[in-house]
Amino acid sequence: MSTNPLPPGAGPANVAVLGLPRLPILGWNAFTGARRSALPSLLDMPDVRFTTSGRAAIGLALRAMNVGPGDRVLVPTYHCPTMVAPVVAVGAEPVFFPIDRSGAPDLGALRAFDTSGIRAIIAAHYFGIPQPMMTLRTFCDERRIALIEDCAHALFGIADGRPVGQWGDYAIASLTKFLPVMEGGCLVSRNGLRGMPRLRQQPFGSQVKSFANALELGARHHRLRGLNTLLMRTFGLVDELRPARNSDAAARARASGEGRSRDWLNDFIPESTLGCTSTVWAQWCAHHVHRERIVALRRRNYLHLAEITANIGGVWPLRSALPDGAAPYVFPLWVENPEPAYIAMRKAGVPVFRWDEVWPSRPTLSTDCGREWATHVFQIGCHQDLSSSDLSRMSEAIAQIMSQASAPAKTMMVKA
Repeated sequence: MSTNPLPPGAGPANVAVLGLPRLPILGWNAFTGARRSALPSLLDMPDVRFTTSGRAAIGLALRAMNVGPGDRVLVPTYHCPTMVAPVVAVGAEPVFFPIDRSGAPDLGALRAFDTSGIRAIIAAHYFGIPQPMMTLRTFCDERRIALIEDCAHALFGIADGRPVGQWGDYAIASLTKFLPVMEGGCLVSRNGLRGMPRLRQQPFGSQVKSFANALELGARHHRLRGLNTLLMRTFGLVDELRPARNSDAAARARASGEGRSRDWLNDFIPESTLGCTSTVWAQWCAHHVHRERIVALRRRNYLHLAEITANIGGVWPLRSALPDGAAPYVFPLWVENPEPAYIAMRKAGVPVFRWDEVWPSRPTLSTDCGREWATHVFQIGCHQDLSSSDLSRMSEAIAQIMSQASAPAKTMMVKA
């Protein structure tokens, strides 16, 4: 995952390299606008347990329920492997269920499953578009299955008339996807978190490094007016003195679970640090960034991308409409000829990724949209630190890339 411009000539033919941030970055604008948003947030809940990541929050929820060897946990076929790794890490067996065209669990298929030994189900609000939860809640109650509401993509929102995060027995979120921080997640529970062990603080050096990386990324993108030059000179000197220092982009990729790795379980175990809380900086941001700007600009950017990509050949919005109760994480774009397009977009610096690398034991299930989504659905950045000009440049790059690819006719179209 690169947040920096690529060298000249590194991108596809005749496509300018963009160098746009893939996730929110620290800048003075993070503290403008209304402190609270009209849309509720998981951070509004009375008992929020901050963790090192969203995946660590899943691990803590499973441990709080004493899920372990011999237990089974339902997980969706459309996933980042970091969603599945905590299940395997506690010794449980992941059981994959299909999703329908809207991204909701296929309840018809789930009702036919053998639910013996099933302790929990993980259900996600993909792309930050809240999924209906009332029927799933009833399904879980009837079978005494705990619901872990995965809000990694939906820090804000309303689902079936209730704030996201309040349908699940537990709910998790990822701070890095919505806030200008390098790491962090959170765990909440509708029944409270009393009795859960207190998490320890991360070492002081890790705290300083996380804050420094956020500063460096903000300065590199010129978002800290008055400090950019000074900060870049300082970090340049540090680079000279410590040439082997990991890049902030690599650190951000690890924190967000968006890097590519074949050994997801071993990645999870040392990184999860289940006994640690997120950094003081991440927690401070969670309480002090101005949320209305986050919600308003993400909604604006999503709708803008839906409009400007609608007429590009070979691609179309997976969900062109945006519910009133949504603050999107990304804009989901269906790409008909995905392989050459994905490589080209990454080289061009489009803030894009997809979930094409999945847990090895994921089966092929009838009526499932998850397998197609893993290949064809590109998650395009629409966060609050992308301007309208940035979005126009992105759409121009996507249009040029698709015009260079031989996109077949629109067959096998999947829409919600």
